Amino acid sequence: MTEKFLKYSGQYWLIALVVGVVLPWGLKLMSVSRFHQIVWLLFVVDFILAAVIGWWIRKADRTGWLVFVLPVFCFIGLYLFFPTYVYYLALVDLGISYLAYGLTAPREV
Repeated sequence: MTEKFLKYSGQYWLIALVVGVVLPWGLKLMSVSRFHQIVWLLFVVDFILAAVIGWWIRKADRTGWLVFVLPVFCFIGLYLFFPTYVYYLALVDLGISYLAYGLTAPREV
């Protein structure tokens, strides 16, 4: 099971699912104010994690398509739990992930 999980890049999918969908749902259940949800979740956690994931994908020499996983799940979470004016932040996540991916040198063998 672990080999299949790693073969299909399960760690990226799991992180994207947790941060993109489960975390906003949990914050809504805990009744955290909308301001704190947007500031801490979207600006701090999502943007830093998007950069780390983009860097991590490049360093692990994975396919570039994995860069799209986190922004897609973040958009799903934004669509389900946030007002419409924050949807564009999924595009910012994509840009940050892609920049981190593109500006990082591949792993040296």
